Amino acid sequence: MIAYWRRLQPRERGLIGVAALVVAAVLAWTLVWEPLQEARESLADRIAAQRALLDWLDRVAPEVDRLRERHGAQPSLEGGSTLSVIDQGARAAGLAGALKRIEPGNGDEVRVVFDQAPFPDLMRWLGTTVAERPLAVARITADRAGPGRVDSVVVLRRTDVGND
Repeated sequence: MIAYWRRLQPRERGLIGVAALVVAAVLAWTLVWEPLQEARESLADRIAAQRALLDWLDRVAPEVDRLRERHGAQPSLEGGSTLSVIDQGARAAGLAGALKRIEPGNGDEVRVVFDQAPFPDLMRWLGTTVAERPLAVARITADRAGPGRVDSVVVLRRTDVGND
């Protein structure tokens, strides 16, 4: 390689040197400078979006506070245990005949088993229970057991753990 370089004319060496500088500059531009500029613009856009979100949150915070005050206290179990509240709610919803078992699960979970439960009544009870109590559906399985009826296992989880 060195022998090849020495055989070149000074003018050819100069052209190759200039070409090497141009290639190095183009590579530096496309591999270093341009990605940095794009990343900077992307971050600036993200910052602008986050600021817009923060501004919106600041504007709606008073409305959220007002709605929280209007709706009163958070759902509670009204002094009852989770098991008894679920049992009473299911019986009040007309699911007493279909309710087979209520058993504690892992940690803050309760497993409720229904056989031949009317599907609309089960869904109505579940919606009311989750809306009015500090409970959330962790899992639900439902198998068709006849026209409009299901065999179901519902696992409910306390959402206010530690506040019994």
